[in-house]
Amino acid sequence: MIPTVLTLGLVVTAATQLRFGEFPVGPGELLLLLWLGLALLRQILCRPMLLNPALTRVALFWFIMGVTLCIGMIVGLAVEPFHYYSGMFRDTVAYALMFCFSIMMAISLADPTERRQVCWRMAVIGSLSLLLQIADALGGLPVPGIDPWYWDRFRGWAENPNQLGFFALVITLLCLDLSERARTMSGTVLALGCGVPALAAGLMSHSDSFVIGLMLSGTVFVLLKSVVWIRNTEMAPTLRGAAVVLGLMALPLAVAVAAPFASEAFRSIARGSQQVYNDNGQGETRLNLWTEAIEKGVESGLVGFGPGPHLTSKSYKRPPPSKFEAHNTLLDVFTQGGIVAVTAFVWISTAALVGVARTGRPALAGLVAGLLVFSLFHYVLRQPIFWFGIVLCLLEASAPFRKTPSPRAVGKPVPLVLRQRVGGAV
Repeated sequence: MIPTVLTLGLVVTAATQLRFGEFPVGPGELLLLLWLGLALLRQILCRPMLLNPALTRVALFWFIMGVTLCIGMIVGLAVEPFHYYSGMFRDTVAYALMFCFSIMMAISLADPTERRQVCWRMAVIGSLSLLLQIADALGGLPVPGIDPWYWDRFRGWAENPNQLGFFALVITLLCLDLSERARTMSGTVLALGCGVPALAAGLMSHSDSFVIGLMLSGTVFVLLKSVVWIRNTEMAPTLRGAAVVLGLMALPLAVAVAAPFASEAFRSIARGSQQVYNDNGQGETRLNLWTEAIEKGVESGLVGFGPGPHLTSKSYKRPPPSKFEAHNTLLDVFTQGGIVAVTAFVWISTAALVGVARTGRPALAGLVAGLLVFSLFHYVLRQPIFWFGIVLCLLEASAPFRKTPSPRAVGKPVPLVLRQRVGGAV
């Protein structure tokens, strides 16, 4: 029951149109609070408290964030000419919730069986929810009070297409990882099948962040998967070994053949980028916000101004106390907690990425890469789905992992063999 409550909370949290009017808390947040209570009660009554590297890293990150935000708020209250108290309160509550959520996840999901259950439930329930949202958008299953379209962009039950794209990217890459770890052919097919609605929903959203994140994640996956195959001592006589060797041999020829088309490809990319930049002036607006965020961070003495937005020069200005965010996680963290908070964010993200790469989980490495792509254009530190991905990768990176020989390759079940523990993340 407890894993199901967590899964439902994560899935429904992404459906922000289901919230109660203007109230910032919806059924997804209530389900996460319910899960926190149940998981805490179970931990106190039934489970011993055991430390693990993922828990240590998450706790250290939030300790650094808490200290830097407190220092920044003192500076902000003393220096800033006016204060956006509602924004400060919103961020403080959100950070407190994410602290409790990520810490409890690092404790509860340290059990590999429960972690696997949550991942499969996320894949299946998340895929079904996206399938229902697509059906709603196509008129097959209309939901009262929900508008699944933002002009010509699919947003499902979320408030904007980028929220849907963020959730869809996580489900897509999670399904890819589950397909690799599946012990049977039916499990592989089920995992890949669950990824299809997520991929379709992300593409229908026309989210640039989703497309860029998918491309980068796919590149990371292919590169790391090739490295895993090459390092496998049993690879040589297999089809996968031959594929990697032939691919490496053909790479110089492919580069030579593609060279004449490179200039035209670069011009096409430049035209597309310019079109995105000029669309509704969003490129110039983002550039102005990012520039001001850097100026604000420097103005604070590199310690930030505390929780809440701190930018005032958006293209459509509003009178005090309204302020805006930079829509870039690093820069928003910079304006709130200064250079130390930025360093903490880079550190925990790198720990997750390097950790799963070292343990031979290319799909999860691609997941972290996709999360970081979204962090360049959105503020993800308040998103539960972001912390689900980061904590999951930290747990997988810090635990001994098992190699499951494919029963299909030998014609009979093969017992799991505990592999030598690979070095943890940074």
